[in-house]
Amino acid sequence: MPFIYYMGMENDFYPVWELEQFSRPDWPRLGLAMSPFSIEADPRFMYLSADTRRALSKVSFMVEAGQGASIIVGEVGTGKTTLASWFHGRYQNRKDFVVARVDEPPKRSGLLLLRRVAAEFDIRTRRATEDQLNEFRAFLVRQASKKMLPLIIIDEAHELSDDQFMELRRLLNFRDPRGGKAFQLVLLGRPELDINLRKVPDFNDRVATRSSLDPLTPDGTRGLIEFRSLAAGRDPKQAPLFADDAILPIWRETRGYPRSICLLCLHLSLELLDRGLSQVTGALVQEFLEKQQGYRQLEEDATDE
Repeated sequence: MPFIYYMGMENDFYPVWELEQFSRPDWPRLGLAMSPFSIEADPRFMYLSADTRRALSKVSFMVEAGQGASIIVGEVGTGKTTLASWFHGRYQNRKDFVVARVDEPPKRSGLLLLRRVAAEFDIRTRRATEDQLNEFRAFLVRQASKKMLPLIIIDEAHELSDDQFMELRRLLNFRDPRGGKAFQLVLLGRPELDINLRKVPDFNDRVATRSSLDPLTPDGTRGLIEFRSLAAGRDPKQAPLFADDAILPIWRETRGYPRSICLLCLHLSLELLDRGLSQVTGALVQEFLEKQQGYRQLEEDATDE
C-alpha cells in the first residue's frame, strides 16, 4: 500500500492527492475545457479588437501584394507577440511562403541580425556581410524558382539598431522576378519603434503600412473576456462567466491592456473555483483587489507582449 503524506497544522490534514486540485483547476465546473486567460501568446485566443482587425487586414494585404515592410506598434501587453504568432502560423502553413521569425533581435551589428535571419531560413551563415548577402541572393533565386515568397517577422523591433535597419533595407532592395519586393518584412515593437525609424529615412521610406495597438475600451474589455470564455469551451447559452458589474472595475484596474486583463481574470477564475462560486461579480472583483494586491507580481515577470 503506498504511503499517503499529510501536510498542514494539527487538526488540519490534507492528503497529497487532495492538493492536486490546486495544480489542476477544475475548469469543467465553470463550463470550460481549459483556462481561457493564459497570458502566453496563443493565436487561438486572439481577440479581434478594432485595432487588431485593422492590423491584420492591412499587413496581410501588403505582405501578399509584395509591398515590402509593415510596422505594428503598441505598448507592453497590447498583444503584439500574439499577432506575431498569428502571422507566423498563417504564412508558415502556406505553400507559397517561407517564413523566418525572430522573437528578439540580436544586439549590436547588422551582420548578426542577417546571420540570425539566415539561420531561421536554413541559409548558410557567413562571417562577412557581403558574403551573407550573397547567400541571401542565392536563396532568393531558389525560392523564386519554386514561386515562394520569403517573409521575415521580427518582434521587439524597437531594439533594432540603425545598422540593422540598414541591412534590412538592403534585403528589401532585392527584387522578385515577378515584379514585387523579394522579401516581405513585418516589424512589431513598442512605440519607440516609430521614433527610431525617423533616424533611418532610407528604411522608413520603404515602410508600406503602419498600425497601432491601443488599450481596450470597457466594451472591448467585455468582448475580450466573453470571446476567451467561448474559445475555452463555455456554452454561449450559459450566463456570462463575468457579470456586467464586474467589467468596469476590471477595466479600471487593468487600464484596458489585454495581458493585464487576462492576468486579473485568471486569478478571478481561480477564486471562483476556490470558493465554489459560479460567476465573477463586481463585489468579488473589489474584494479580490483589496485583499490580493500581490497578484500582479506574476505580470511583472511575464514576457508576452
